[in-house]
This record gives sequence, structure tokens and C-alpha cells, in this order.
Amino acid sequence: MKAVFAALMLGLMTVSCSAAESCPPTAQQGDWDAACFAGSGPQRQVKQEHLGKIAFDRSGHAVIRIAETFEMVAVDRRGRVVVPGIYYATDFDYPKPRGHLARFADGGKCGYFDVRNFKVAIPALYDHCMSFREDRASVCQDCTVYCTDPDCHDSLFVDGKGLQLDPRNRVLRQFALPTIAQACPGGQSGTLKPKGGGSSWLDCPEDPASPFKMEASHGR
Repeated sequence: MKAVFAALMLGLMTVSCSAAESCPPTAQQGDWDAACFAGSGPQRQVKQEHLGKIAFDRSGHAVIRIAETFEMVAVDRRGRVVVPGIYYATDFDYPKPRGHLARFADGGKCGYFDVRNFKVAIPALYDHCMSFREDRASVCQDCTVYCTDPDCHDSLFVDGKGLQLDPRNRVLRQFALPTIAQACPGGQSGTLKPKGGGSSWLDCPEDPASPFKMEASHGR
């Protein structure tokens, strides 16, 4: 009987330790398990028993990365997810985007939030969003985005409608996007090449109007 009780206690301790490690104090900057959260969509929030592990910034928010999906989310003091799907892989996104507006994704759409207070500045209404540059950003609807090199240092929109927005979500310009057959510089057609994970990147020929091409030609 004592052996059974000891085994039961050991099992409970193992579960407890596992739960503690899966939701580490945010000061340690470790990833959290999805099981640390309850609910879904707008109702998603940190479970009550884990709120004490969160160190909030001066705006009353904290950013947590979820291990299974690598999704980064911002939560408020009540543990509610106020900004889901935070982009963080490029120099122009969180935590130091230009103009303080960073991209986020929600429900398959994208928008922008202010990194100073984690308030949504532009709702997730668009199919693809580019980072803000010089107080404006390009977005598109009914479109596809392709990287123009294997490492995705740059990308372009294809098909659908393009828009240029200011930080207040005002449309500065609307424009039709090229088809994939005309998407490359100079209206040229590129070649789709596999990128891994089932995606492709667009390999474009050299821009015929490029000044670098002209310089190379004169140098020969």
C-alpha cells in the first residue's frame, strides 16, 4: 500500500513539475505550451493559475511565445490575448518596427498594432501586409505574396487589389496588382521554384531597365 501511495505521489509531482515547466515565468523568456491558455479566438486567455508568472511592462502587457506553433501573442493584466499572431522575424517588425506599428495576423488576415501600448491601429482586414516604411505600408486583398529569393529578403504581391495605407488606416492609393506572368520587374514573367514546406518563391529575370545592367554593359 505504501508503495502504491509513493508511486501516486511521484506521479502527481511529475505532472506538477511538467505543468510548471510548460508555463515558465516570462522573465525567463521561455516558450509556453498551448495548454497554458484557455478559450479560443477573442476569448483566448492565460489560465488563472499562471497569471502570477507573468511580468508586465509599463503599458500593462506581456508578450509570450507558444511552443507548438511559434505564435507570439500579447496579453493584458487579466491574461487576455489582445494581439495574436505577432510578426517578429524581420528587422521591420516587433519589437522595433518603423513608426511603432508592427504586423499581426488573426483569422487568416493581417493588420497592425502599436508596440508602445499593444492597441490595434489597423484591424486584421487584409490578405497580406508589408511592414511600414516612411509612414506608409502596402497591403493587398484577394492576392498572393511571393518571396523573390529563397531566403525571402524581399517579396511582391500578385493578383487582386493593392492598397497603400497611412498609420491611421486611411487609403493613400489603390492599384491593380500584376498577374504572375507579369509580376517581375519590367513586366517580365518569372519562374516558380520550390521553397520548402510546400511553398514557392518567384525567381525573376534581371530588370531590363536596371541601371546596374547598363553599367555592366558599358563596362564590357
